[in-house]
Formats: sequence, C-alpha cells, structure tokens
Amino acid sequence: MSSITRTVEVGPNPTEWYGTMIVKGIKYDDDAFNVFGSPWQDVTPDVTNEPIDASTCLVAAKLNFEKSYEFNTSDTITIGVKGDLRDHPEPYTESVRLAADAVPDVNGTVAITTADAPNPALESEEVTLSFAQGSRNFTASALPGMTTLIKLPYGEYVVSCSELTTADQTVVATSEVSPSSLTVDAGEEVAVEVTFSSAQTYGAIDVSIGDIPSLESEMVHTTRQRHYGDSRNSGTVEFSIHAITLNNVQYEFSTKSLDLAAQLFNVTFGQSDVTTSPVDTTDFVELPIVMESDVAPDKDITVRIASDELIYTQKVPAKAGTTPFSVPVASDQYDSQDYSFVMNGTVYAVNSPSTFMVLKDGSTRLNLELVKGANLHVKGFPDVLTFGGLADMTPTNADDFVAARASSIFKYAGDSGTFLTDDPATRRTIQLARDIEAKLGDGSPVLPIMISYTVNLSLGDIYKKLQDTTGLTHSFANLILSLNISNTFIDQDHPVPAGFIVNADFLGEGQKENLVDYAMPVRKPLQGALDHWNVEATIPDSIEDTFAGYTLAVNWLVRTVAPTATFGWQVNIWGGGTSTWIYDSGPGDQQPLEQAKQTADYIKQLGTYASGDYTPDFLAVDRYEADDWTVRAYVPGYFYGPHEWRRYYDFVRYLGLELQVPVAPWQIPSSHAPLVMDAVASDFDAQHWGTGGSYLLGDADVGSDIDNINPTVLDLELNDRLIKAKTAGEVWQRGESFDLTQPAYQDFPLRGIFTVLLGGGSTTGIISTVGNAGEWVAGRLRAYADNPIPLDEYPLDASGSGGARVGAIARRIVLRK
Repeated sequence: MSSITRTVEVGPNPTEWYGTMIVKGIKYDDDAFNVFGSPWQDVTPDVTNEPIDASTCLVAAKLNFEKSYEFNTSDTITIGVKGDLRDHPEPYTESVRLAADAVPDVNGTVAITTADAPNPALESEEVTLSFAQGSRNFTASALPGMTTLIKLPYGEYVVSCSELTTADQTVVATSEVSPSSLTVDAGEEVAVEVTFSSAQTYGAIDVSIGDIPSLESEMVHTTRQRHYGDSRNSGTVEFSIHAITLNNVQYEFSTKSLDLAAQLFNVTFGQSDVTTSPVDTTDFVELPIVMESDVAPDKDITVRIASDELIYTQKVPAKAGTTPFSVPVASDQYDSQDYSFVMNGTVYAVNSPSTFMVLKDGSTRLNLELVKGANLHVKGFPDVLTFGGLADMTPTNADDFVAARASSIFKYAGDSGTFLTDDPATRRTIQLARDIEAKLGDGSPVLPIMISYTVNLSLGDIYKKLQDTTGLTHSFANLILSLNISNTFIDQDHPVPAGFIVNADFLGEGQKENLVDYAMPVRKPLQGALDHWNVEATIPDSIEDTFAGYTLAVNWLVRTVAPTATFGWQVNIWGGGTSTWIYDSGPGDQQPLEQAKQTADYIKQLGTYASGDYTPDFLAVDRYEADDWTVRAYVPGYFYGPHEWRRYYDFVRYLGLELQVPVAPWQIPSSHAPLVMDAVASDFDAQHWGTGGSYLLGDADVGSDIDNINPTVLDLELNDRLIKAKTAGEVWQRGESFDLTQPAYQDFPLRGIFTVLLGGGSTTGIISTVGNAGEWVAGRLRAYADNPIPLDEYPLDASGSGGARVGAIARRIVLRK
C-alpha cells in the first residue's frame, strides 16, 4: 500500500507551555486521497503515551470513526501539544506519521554485521547487542560471521555489545561495536559492525554442597585458594569449607584440590567429606526458652541462636510455656533469629531479642513472644504468592504479561482535577486484564489494579491541596467514576472486578507532618461527589472533617460504591522523615523494626485499618520507583545492594505484623545486575541496570561473588552522605556475605507478603516497553508460576545467612584473575 503524505504546521498563538499542530493535505503519495472517516461523525480517540526519556514521549492516537469517509483537500487534524512550539517546532512537526486502518510504521532497520569468531569454540555462540533509548532498552542476538537485520523504532540509540563466550565461560573474546551511538530513521537502514579481540581461555569450576542430613537448612562458608603456575590456566586451586558447630557437635570438611586447565570442573562436598567431633561442654549452662503467647496453633517451631563460633537449635511447641535447649549452651553473646510460619493462611511470628548474652551463672532465659499476624487470603487474589506489573497500554503489553504468566496488572486511573465524564484508563486496564486471561487460556485470573488519587500529595504543596474543597470534590467524584466502571465488569468469573490502591504518598506525607486531627474539608466534598453521580448513601457520623476522617471517608466510599472490589492504601519507607536508615549497618541495629513500628503506630492513630466493615483488604509498601543504576535512583539516594533489600523486606514484614494486615511491595524494580560478559555502555543510564530483580528473583550468575558483576557499574560513584558508600561496589560489599543463588521471594509468605507488584512508569517491571525486563524477568516469573508458593500452609526452618546452603545447586566460579 502507498504511504500517506501530509504537511504539518504550527497553529496560531503558541505559548511556552502549549501549542497546536495542524495536519493537512492528507493523501497517499500517489495523489489519491485517503479514506479515514467523516469529520462530522462521532470520533472516539484512543491515546497512549509511552515515555522514552525525561523530555520525549511517543504518542499513539487511534481515531475510531463510525463509517468511512474520503478526506477532502480542506480537511485537517488539529493536535494539541503541551510543549513549546514557538521557535523550534521541527522535533514535533517532523515526527507525525499517519496510517489508515493500521498503526503507522515508525520502524527503521539496523543491519548488524558480525566478524568471524576468533576461536572455533565460539562459532555457534551469540553476542547480545543493547540499543538503549531513554527508558527503553532493545536487545538483539547475532552470530559471528553473519549479518542480522532487526527492526527498531526511529530515534537515537546508545549501542553496546556483550562478550562472545562459551556457555561455561572457558573461552571468551571481548567485543567492540561501531558506531557506539546511532540514529534510526523510519523506513531507512543503518549499519552496525561488531568485531572481536583474540580469544582468551579460562578455567571454570562448579562447586556444590550435597545432602548432609545433620546440617539440613544450615549455611556453610566456602573459600578457595589459588596457587599459580607458569600460565594463566595452570597451577592448582584448593576449596575448603569453614568448620561449623551445631548443638555442641563440630562438623569439619575435607579440603579438595584440583589441577587447573582451560575447562569446566565440578567439585562436590558430600556426607563422606564430613567428620564430626563433640565439643567440650565444661562450664556450659542450661538455657530455658520461655514462650509467651495468647494463641496456640498446633505446631512445633524451631528456635535458632548463633554466636561467632556456635549454633544451637531447638524445637518447641508454638504455645505459651518453657522448654530448655536439649544440650547445654556456652556462655557467649548470641544472635537470635526470628521465626515465622503460615497455618490456615494466617501468619504467625516469634519475636525474639536480636542479641542477648548467656551468663555463666545459668540465670539467663531466652524470652520469646508468639504473635498472630495477617491472613494472606486477600479478596481478588489467588491463594498463592503472585506477581504483577505496571501496564503502559502499548500494543505488546498483553503478550509481555502472558510470557511472564502475571497474575495482576496496575495502571493509574484518570484524575484531571475536574469532573471526568469517562475514565478510559480504568476501562482499558480492566479490558487488558481480560485479554491477558484469554491469551493465557488456562483459567488463570488476572486482576486489574487501579492506582487512584482522591488527593495527590506526591507533588508537594500539601496543605493547599488538603484545603481545596473543589479539588477534593472532583477527585472523590472521579474515584466514584472509576469504581462504577469496575462494577460494569462484574460477571460470574469475575466477582471481584478490580483492585484499587488509593492515594499513594498520602499516609507518608501525613506521617512526616504528624497529621491526625488536622482540620480539613471532608464531608462537604464527599457529599458533593455523591450528589454529582446521584449516589444515594448517608455519610456516617464517624467521618469527621479531619485528616484521619478523610482516610475513613475513602474507605467508606470504596465499600459503598464498589463493595466487591478489593483495595488498600500505600505507605513509604520515608514516612518517619528519612529513607537513609536503610543503609545503617551497626551491631544490633533495629531500624527496620523501629521504622515499621513508627509507621504502624501512626496508621493506628488514624484508624485507617481499624474501620470495621470499611477496613481495607491490604497495604501496599513502596520503596522508590527507579532502577538502582539510573540517575533517577542513586542521585536522590536510592541505591540498594543485598543488605538494603533485606532490610526493606524486613520493614515490610514488621509493618504487616504490627497492623495484622497482608502487605504488597509495590513498584519494585525487577532490573538486574550486569555480569562481566554483559554489554554495558560507558554511559549506561539508559540500559536500566539494577539490583532489585537480582535480589528478588534470584541471580545464580552473580551468586555470592561480587566479582561476577560488571566492573563498569561497580565503579559508579555515589553520594556517600546519603547512601553511606562512595561507590556501588562498596554497597555490595556491605551486603557480604550475600547469596543470590535462590530468590528472596521464597520466604515472602512468612513476611506477610501475598503479592509483589513490579515496575513503574520509568522503571523495569514486566513489560518490554519500559526498562530492561525481557526474558530475564519473564523467564524467572514463568518458571515460578510452574511451582508457586502456597499461602495456606508454609513452614520454613530457621537457617543461617551467607555462604552456600547445604544441598544447594552448583555455583560457578570462573577464574579470570
């Protein structure tokens, strides 16, 4: 089909903030006029905005007409633009593309020519090229000695290329891509060349710990010592495991040695490599475990304490009473590990002192408290731990969510500050969820979740907004609109039509300012919104004109208008006034617990989660919406390693326990740390590398060795005043001994977490149009969906931290140094 030509002019009287573009002369390039539709018919616009970077957005406008119409020479299309069209409008006017009955083709072609492999072992291996454009990152694979053609949307890209390596990383060639930046024009072709250095060979070793029943669930620490020979691949390497003492029995492991060569080796420690010996218990004392509780689930729990040299475990009944350790305990300072379990969908937790001293006189008691937490069966969600992600309504969203087998999607509901007559965002999000269900085809439900503001305190000027009666009326009304729309989607298969997360940052700002009885209009704007939509309901007398009353008003409104919907509020880690507590690492530090208690105590003052029949179903907990290795994250002070992510999820756990409410980490970045062989650009911001996905979803390629992470990103300089580290590498070192072999979500039910919502407007989640998700994320979520974690019963024995877990899968070590 012929392409469509047009001219685009700037409309009259543009300003610094707004202008119009007038599209006219619309015809095919063979001079035939285009059949679109009558401009006098009802036209339904369908507009999506896809952010590319801070100043660029790809806008797709689909105009739906009732019937066809042949354009006349005088017909025009006027497009309003929130931008400055006065002096240099070309970036706007020259970007307009039109198509009839189809999406305009805005793609160009990139021809990737790859040099021959420098070693026969590399001939069948692929390199991965990264094309970064603002918040988007596209990848392509190419074989040596071939030319590969790919399609990319027009625009400017930063290009990088991974190493060429065998799967076991024993043969490696570095790559160079030219040019390192390029411009793709729609309908045009541009060339990229990849060349390779000489191949280098290395030794690689897979280390695994076999099943050792007496040490089940324990962690051991492995070390290696290398003795160099005449060449890089010669010499010997010795592997040893630190001795471990459990319940007064010392377990020692034999050392294993091998001669190095440029190949993959396997080293396994098993039962036959273990020798045991008793510990001298002279002067050890009896240590009673005193359990306090007003609940008594029928279950035994494992208590675990550890000093620098000794570990003790003991099973005790999960009820009030006293049980001594079965063996005498040495006088020393011990860390006590919290223990949790799930029974009949309810979380129970044993609170214990973080550290305590066992005295030589035998007077010490280990005092524990068994408490009941939340029920994890949340209305509208499956009875297993689930994952969802942000939707940006681009055409590939459905396929992306299907590939990851996501269980929910979230999107911001409409709120223009005026009375809306319709909310396409809510309609389209719910319909997208239904489309994903249809594509999955296995009966799995997908819950649409709307992020709804009845007052937006995220952008500051909070007191003005809290006193704006008109604005509050409009926002209440727009929430009613979104709730009403969700009700129209109720059917036999969807008794819960949608979920809602209300008023992000509202509770956080309120906590910072200590707003509880703060006077503000509530009843008048609420009544105005009810009248606007002819909702016949009487506002309860318990809803007062205060900040606390406002939260109760929102709860009542949701339960009144859409009683079958599921909903929750959102809180932040900075509600106590700062988020930098996450980086503290001193001995006995209890900041996650203390910060969670502060936030929980504030919410209890408000009564938000103690409002009877109107109580919300869950609580969303936000870290900060950005990928850690991007300017948006580390400049304002958000760069997490394993230490910080562990403390964030500790905060989530304690918050849920304090409020007895199920919790959902929200807007979590799923971006991962780049490996040594990955394609990392010198300016890597647009590639959206991060740490959240590596920690949450597991990253065996990183494992427990910081040297597996690409040094380019580890050298990133940080603000040590905020992040308490000068480089990204120092943050990761703060988390040692870490182990990313297994995903962190394995204990999420024990933390009161029933679902995780990934990504944000400019943050890696599940979709391919934002950040750097791709198969790295989709593959892990798909594999999880094959064997999801149940929320009904979930015991997990206590264990240590760091090192390699007994019975774990192999961990690979590549000897490049």
